[in-house]
Amino acid sequence: MTELTKLRKRLHKNPELSGSESATASIIKKELEFCKPDEILENLGGSGIAASFKAKYSSTKKSLIFRAELDAIAVEEETNLPYSSANPGVMHGCGHDGHMTILVGLARELKKKRPENVNVHLLFQPAEETGKGAENVLVDKRFKQLNPGHAFALHNLPGYKEGLIYIKDGTFAAASTGIEISFQGSYSHAAYPEQGKNPALIVAELISEIEHRLADFKQADELNKIVCTFIRMGEPAFGISPGKATVGYTIRSATDEGLKSGVQKIEHLIKKAAESFSGDITYRSVEPFRATVNSTEGVQIVKAAAEECSIEVQSLEKSFPWSEDFGQFRDACPITIFGLGAGEHVPPLHSETYDFNDKLISTGVTVFSEIIEQYS
Repeated sequence: MTELTKLRKRLHKNPELSGSESATASIIKKELEFCKPDEILENLGGSGIAASFKAKYSSTKKSLIFRAELDAIAVEEETNLPYSSANPGVMHGCGHDGHMTILVGLARELKKKRPENVNVHLLFQPAEETGKGAENVLVDKRFKQLNPGHAFALHNLPGYKEGLIYIKDGTFAAASTGIEISFQGSYSHAAYPEQGKNPALIVAELISEIEHRLADFKQADELNKIVCTFIRMGEPAFGISPGKATVGYTIRSATDEGLKSGVQKIEHLIKKAAESFSGDITYRSVEPFRATVNSTEGVQIVKAAAEECSIEVQSLEKSFPWSEDFGQFRDACPITIFGLGAGEHVPPLHSETYDFNDKLISTGVTVFSEIIEQYS
């Protein structure tokens, strides 16, 4: 795995944000070309790359997708590693560098041994972190030619026992969306606040109402959460009555339906607030994520593959409250994602000191390879 580890560190050193992954895609394309797939699709849904390895027997109609993510996050890295990010304010703090490396490792295995009874497509997806990448891939007309029967993915899990597989039937990760609320009033001198339209009071009232009126929503399910993530209003000055404000919320639920219900409650409160404000209030959804709901059949296949590889599996009782836009692929086919424990005492995902555990590369390649065998 020495070459794969070098690749992972190269990817880690050169991270790119969602929607700007062209250099990363170029690195991946060169690696895939070495593995001689039957076809490589470029610029899929943006910077996406898909490599297809067709089955030996051309009569097969089965097709699998294995997905990894191209993008990094907007965090200043503080690992002091020799391969730490060369791009200020950007780092691979979620392990996508490792996930990509695992798929390249799988491509190398497919070069040595072509799948017999199933077509395999390796998808390197852009813009996972914004919740837009999967959707953009799905609407790309070329995606339909892959004709997937099932899509698989994995995610490393800091805080969990190293090398174990963690899986859950049904909802694996929550649905979520950001809601950005904009208040447009007008500025005035602080000595004459009556000459302007200061949104401060309506902002405070709306925040209080959302907290109060959505209490039942939060109590209905432990995965139902709503958090005010930012408030922007005014300047650090004392002579100006502000005329604009922006408030951000993140709302989460175990199901798409639950999320929709919570969002509708917030929308109702926003519209009610707008009736009592002399300015304008608008809102929009930002970074929407579908619930990531695992297929029962896919879960059984992962468990069978792990058993064949003598890898311990733990079934999760609770879904993860974070979101994964892999859930969007449910529009195309059944999906299954599982976690790989990265170690119990390592920095968490999205931490400035996070680094992917390279020991997981071989485990990921082995499990994905055996999943393919399960379809043979």
